[in-house]
Amino acid sequence: MAENPGRGEPLDPCWGGLEWSGWHGLDATAVRGVVPRAAGVYRLRCRGRVIYVGISDRLSSRLGGLRRARGRPPLYHGHSAAACVVGFENQDEVVEVSWALAGDIDRRALMGLEVDLIASCRARYGDSPACQFHGTPLE
Repeated sequence: MAENPGRGEPLDPCWGGLEWSGWHGLDATAVRGVVPRAAGVYRLRCRGRVIYVGISDRLSSRLGGLRRARGRPPLYHGHSAAACVVGFENQDEVVEVSWALAGDIDRRALMGLEVDLIASCRARYGDSPACQFHGTPLE
């Protein structure tokens, strides 16, 4: 577990002291075995910055939910960031995902990690990630 979860740049491969995967297109994560079936944290990027930070007890299921929710307008049930992600994609932007495994930590600690990483984004960008908290795409 990271000693200082908010340290570093949000796009770095070691952000927050975690070992992040490479970046993948959202649809590429549909291939079985690409995304681990383990607890962890994930980040979405677009236009050279992190636009969302999320957690899951099972990353493969959560990212599958995001992929499916993108095709469920107008409410995009299944993931709170889906409408925002679709907003970027409708502007011909590419949204990519990267994840880090959390190891054997409880749900409360996982949520704390998410909060620390969102705070790191706020410190770096001056605001929460664009799609966090049901946000909207950057203008």
